[in-house]
Amino acid sequence: MASPKKAKLRARPRRPLLLRRAMLHSSLCFLVGLLAGLAQVSRWTTVASTAATAHVFRALHAVDGAINQTVLLLQQQQQQPQNRPEDAIPSPAPLRQPQLLLVVTATERSDPERRAAGLTRAAHALRLVPPPVLWLVVEPAREARETARLLRSAGVAYRHLAYGENFTAGEAEAGKERHHQRNVALGHVEEHRLEGVVLFAGLGDVYDLRFFDQLRQIRTLGAWPAATVSERERKATVEGPVCGGAPWMVTGWFSRADAAAPAAVRARPPAVDVRGFAFGSAVLWDPQRWDRFPVDEPDASQDSVKFVQRLAVEEYNKSRGMPNHDCSEIMVWHGDQLVAT
Repeated sequence: MASPKKAKLRARPRRPLLLRRAMLHSSLCFLVGLLAGLAQVSRWTTVASTAATAHVFRALHAVDGAINQTVLLLQQQQQQPQNRPEDAIPSPAPLRQPQLLLVVTATERSDPERRAAGLTRAAHALRLVPPPVLWLVVEPAREARETARLLRSAGVAYRHLAYGENFTAGEAEAGKERHHQRNVALGHVEEHRLEGVVLFAGLGDVYDLRFFDQLRQIRTLGAWPAATVSERERKATVEGPVCGGAPWMVTGWFSRADAAAPAAVRARPPAVDVRGFAFGSAVLWDPQRWDRFPVDEPDASQDSVKFVQRLAVEEYNKSRGMPNHDCSEIMVWHGDQLVAT
């Protein structure tokens, strides 16, 4: 019979064998699990990579198709004319800026109350005219302070021109001061190259507002029939261009002092009041201006008012007849109710 000590020694070798088996089993399970996991990841990675690649190829194919269709469409548009609805409608012409109206007012010699009344009435009328409008008001420097205060509240774009020359009562009555005032205004227009249509407007003048729209159609010269109303003489005189042939073409000049008497018609006007015509300011700096006067009138070329008056007489048939196309309507009235004309 074996001793207890021998039995204990005989049983010791079993314990390492069981441990090694357990460790081997665990290692095999871990290895199998690891391989299975790696195989799963590899499979899904391969599948995902394949799906992504297929998606990219499909996208590129779609882009290529879209590009090909776009190129084909552009080629067809270049080869075939397009009949779009908007092609049948002509594009509107570019808007042209309305011409500047340069309204020249000579205040002449009058008492301050009448001058203020005339300027106020003119300002109210010019406020109704669509811009651009520039009002040139000319007067002696000694009377400029009161007028300047009135013009600041007139609501019209203006330039206040003052001069220092003194005129006697006789010279003023003869119209020399009024002539000088208009030359001051034209000198300002020429010096500053204010391009537009020049209109001489007296303090006693009355206008139909439609008249200013037609003024902007003038390029060189324009003329119209005007009625001069005299309160003292209790009569009205009408004179102006005769229009015929082509629209707006001036063929003669007429005047009528009595409504019952026939009009006196001339082939050309003997003289034209500066308030009976307008002109494009560019003629003031025309290089050929100095050639229009004979040598025996050396001072006439320097007088802008005389120059435009001669131009209106000599080239009346080149003027644009107003209003409308046959000069048959009176839109301008001159009066002496406020100031002497």
